[in-house]
Amino acid sequence: MHAVRDTVSGSQLARVDVLAALPLEQLELFAKQSRRLEVARGARVLSRGENLDGLYGVLDGRLKIYRLSCGGDERVIRVVEPGQSFGEVIVFNGIPSPVYVDTLSAVSLVFMPRAVIVDALMSIPDFPMTMVRGLSMLMRELIGDIEAVCLQSARQRTVGYLLRQAERGEPPYDEAVLPGPKAMVASSLNLSAETFSRELHALEHAGLIHIDKRRLHLRDRERLLATVGELSDMDPRSPTGSVSDAGRLPS
Repeated sequence: MHAVRDTVSGSQLARVDVLAALPLEQLELFAKQSRRLEVARGARVLSRGENLDGLYGVLDGRLKIYRLSCGGDERVIRVVEPGQSFGEVIVFNGIPSPVYVDTLSAVSLVFMPRAVIVDALMSIPDFPMTMVRGLSMLMRELIGDIEAVCLQSARQRTVGYLLRQAERGEPPYDEAVLPGPKAMVASSLNLSAETFSRELHALEHAGLIHIDKRRLHLRDRERLLATVGELSDMDPRSPTGSVSDAGRLPS
């Protein structure tokens, strides 16, 4: 069972990325027609084949979006973090959900009905661009995931993931926190849990990271970036140009 809280404020909605640019008065109108849900860890929020008539925004906690193979194996597609939303593709295309969504921790969600979103898209000039930008960023992430699975080694996928997680934190971006068990993270990278763990320990043995349970401290960011390749793409703060292979780890 999900505990439903009738009250949600405009300031809480402002924590959802796709709504953050809206004026507070508009967010207060959204809030009157939205509802907040408190969901326990390990609960199912959305099942495959289920219809959805609105969007979810994450205020606190994390969820996993995944599919099951014919053999019942779980393939994690995306981990949804605070500030992010999900359900856009289902709502705007009018299709049943192709995925499952479960909580990885206790989460606080806000549910925004489709009618409210559509009305905002029609009446608020800046909102369509905000929504398009959010969907474009999601598409970019998914394309990056496909590229990594198809073109990168296990080492490159592992290092690339750690760098992306570190970018979610605070400067100097030297700590990556795993959002769930290693097996779940490995699934999102299309790796076995054993391979992912082996790559992490190889990086630690090389002096590039330090493993502290789910916290991984990045000791040599430049060499990690060199392992992935294309330094200028991975780190916009670095000078443009190719990276020397001198710091590259063997795959």
